[in-house]
Amino acid sequence: MSEHIDGTLSSRLGPALYARAPYLLPGEPEDLFAGGGEMGAHMRAFDWSATSLGPVEGWSQSLRSAVSICLNSRFPILIYAGPELLVLYNDAFIPFFGRKHPELALGRPGREAWPEVWHVIGPMLEGVLATGRATWADDLMLAIDRSGFLEETYRTFSYSPIGIEAGRVEGVFNAVNFTTERVIAERRMNTLRQLAGHVSESRTQEEACRQAARTFAANPADVPFALMYQWDEPRAQATLVASAGIENEVDATRWPLAHVAATGRMEVLTDVRARFGDLPGGPWDESPHSAVVRPLAQPGHKVPYGVLVAGVSPRLALDDSYRSFFELAAGHVASAVANARAYEAERRYAAELEAKQRLLDAVLQQMPAGVIISEPSGRTAFCNHQQEELLRGPMHPANCVAEFTGFHGFHPDGSPLHPEEWPLARALLQGEVVKDQELTLERCDGARATVRVSASPVKDPEGHLIAGVAITRDVTHHKEQEAELHRRVEFEQQLIGIVSHDLRNPINAITLAAHTLLRNEELDARATRSASRILSSAERATRMIRDLLDFTQARLGGGISLERRPTDLRHLVDQVLDEVGVAWPERHLEVRQRGCTTGDWDSDRIAQVVSNLVTNALKYSPRDTPVRVELRGGDDTVELSVHNDGPPIPPDLLPRLFEPLQRGTPQVDRASRSIGLGLYIVKHLVEAHGGTVAAQSGHGGGTAFTVRLPRSPGALAHH
Repeated sequence: MSEHIDGTLSSRLGPALYARAPYLLPGEPEDLFAGGGEMGAHMRAFDWSATSLGPVEGWSQSLRSAVSICLNSRFPILIYAGPELLVLYNDAFIPFFGRKHPELALGRPGREAWPEVWHVIGPMLEGVLATGRATWADDLMLAIDRSGFLEETYRTFSYSPIGIEAGRVEGVFNAVNFTTERVIAERRMNTLRQLAGHVSESRTQEEACRQAARTFAANPADVPFALMYQWDEPRAQATLVASAGIENEVDATRWPLAHVAATGRMEVLTDVRARFGDLPGGPWDESPHSAVVRPLAQPGHKVPYGVLVAGVSPRLALDDSYRSFFELAAGHVASAVANARAYEAERRYAAELEAKQRLLDAVLQQMPAGVIISEPSGRTAFCNHQQEELLRGPMHPANCVAEFTGFHGFHPDGSPLHPEEWPLARALLQGEVVKDQELTLERCDGARATVRVSASPVKDPEGHLIAGVAITRDVTHHKEQEAELHRRVEFEQQLIGIVSHDLRNPINAITLAAHTLLRNEELDARATRSASRILSSAERATRMIRDLLDFTQARLGGGISLERRPTDLRHLVDQVLDEVGVAWPERHLEVRQRGCTTGDWDSDRIAQVVSNLVTNALKYSPRDTPVRVELRGGDDTVELSVHNDGPPIPPDLLPRLFEPLQRGTPQVDRASRSIGLGLYIVKHLVEAHGGTVAAQSGHGGGTAFTVRLPRSPGALAHH
């Protein structure tokens, strides 16, 4: 082959292909095929004398050298030899012949070995034979039949002439790099990027589905057709929202939509043609045989938003990577729908908030009383029209309490009212709630009016002062009606708008109810499973809230507060295991103790550490394996070790295991996942006690988390 072709293909297919053989080839067939592995044995047993190549002894030195290089290479190599282009190949090429190996491939003419693609490669091979010049192709798509169906494959390869003796080329040396996985992976990754980008920007649920359909339509090779249904759980009804690659709507009742929505798991249908007849096959003439039906989950909801139905390419096997593509694609669509729903909810909330603000302004302006709102410093923030009408003149804003002199007031005994004595000043300075203090107010025109002033500090949910509000009512002519005219306004709610509800109370109530149900021995198995799931979900929500609060506190640098008291770690572990056992009744938990396990710790925080580690061990290990907790007491320290027999954590993940939003095994069922903060919180709680935590994981040994706690503050450093 020419120097140009050698250089080009060395860079494309690897320099090892073209290294010269480090030996001279003997003349005997046994030696020629020696060291060739399975294919060497097949070639040795093959009757070459019955072919157009003739006996091996008569093969030219060029062909024999090519065969030797082929057999001794670990790179896929195929040789087309003789005028019929008979096929010879090495062990590395066997998987790419599939069911044709060896009877329908070895020693067969190329057009018989590759009838399905001969119209493509035949002219290329004939060109090499005719001209003696090499050729090559990058990522060429060839639909080959190696598993009982035409399969979409890609390869980068070269066709190089073998020997030119007696003025003719003896054969073609075919070095191949099969690029199917890379080409298809890049194609799918591009689709996922489009879903994560453009689709996630959708502002409505329907637009998210339509944009996803357009993205799927751009990749018909992987998604011949797609249907996205919205699921109405109360009515058990599906509504088609968007579709791709299919013009006529199919009968939705023939898809297992209800079953998938109920189980929350993807289902594969292998009888699509029997159910629906021929459906679009994307760029191929064949109709898909299979389709995947996958729920579009809603975060925080058991019932999915909808269901995605996607056709499986008739020219690809539904392997793990293909399944993963559909899982990720559905996840992106579900995320986009969730984002769109959140955006719609945010718009509704903003509109409601604006309407409430307008209502609040209207109420404050139209209230039959004067209203003044001040900042904590005393600076005037708001004054309504009624207040100025009561004064019969403009309200002069104050910048501080000392400037509460814009109008004059008097006590009932006639003594003047000092700035700090005004009800609003007392509310701001002393946190006092003043109710209906009766004063005499001098108006701007010099007239005096009897008023009743109420004032109150306004605080946020954490108890911090954010404002003060005063209401002034003119009761000069209406004292007899003050009972009927008296109103109290919830200024704190009006000022801060919608206050978030306390999440812990309802979750605690759910947890308590689930515990009570599980203690009922008369529950049947179905009710017990339901109560266990409720308890597990409630406890997971409680942990998520607790972890989020601790995570925020830790990330803001505020530290985690501790309340140390004498604690027996063994007693604490027993309590935690009892609680965890309710949610995992089918699992076996073991405790071993060696030495004294008492120390000066925050029992609630250490219980949190034990709970996180044990729950983590349960989630990431098979159901029929135990979780072992070992306690070892030393002179100044106590060690806690939690071990399971689950799959090993990847070595590259171990250094990042205690960072936020990290998980050790992504294959765990989504329904049992936390938010990925448990180990991060464990690390911070242990370090807050002056201790350390480490993880070990490996094949055959399971995974162990070891916590080392000093018995008292400073003990570990002293030790």
